[in-house]
Amino acid sequence: MATFLRIVDGRKAGHVASRGLALSRLGDGLRALYCFPVLRDFAMTHQWSRELRRCGQRHLACVQFRIPDEEPVQIGTYNGEKLTMGAAAAVATVLEHQQPVGLEVLVLRSVRPAQIMRIYPAPRLVGWRYHPKAKGMLPCHCSYCNRGEIRAQRLIGTES
Repeated sequence: MATFLRIVDGRKAGHVASRGLALSRLGDGLRALYCFPVLRDFAMTHQWSRELRRCGQRHLACVQFRIPDEEPVQIGTYNGEKLTMGAAAAVATVLEHQQPVGLEVLVLRSVRPAQIMRIYPAPRLVGWRYHPKAKGMLPCHCSYCNRGEIRAQRLIGTES
């Protein structure tokens, strides 16, 4: 059985424990569940927690669950093309990928409470900021990229 991790709003952890993980509406009418395989690399497994905190969620919880190896899932980069394969093959793809940062897995069905292994608080500062290759790059100064960001007004209009 393949093990995956989904990061949810921490205030809804009790609801998730009793009812399971529901599907989210994505673009093009697709309904799926974003997640990432549980790996030996703690930082890689929890890479999305920092990005979700940046979007305004402050209390996050990690939901670890299992699905059958043969179950079809989609894998690909964030906002990129996705490939359909079995859950075990998706985990192997992440392990063999040269740049696994920014990959995501879409489970195409909801997860029942019996499949949830554990729920725990998300780590504070793990993962990438802005995008996977942002380290060492200056932030963009345009008002579109800085909408709603913390200290955004300091950057807007200070083109260098």
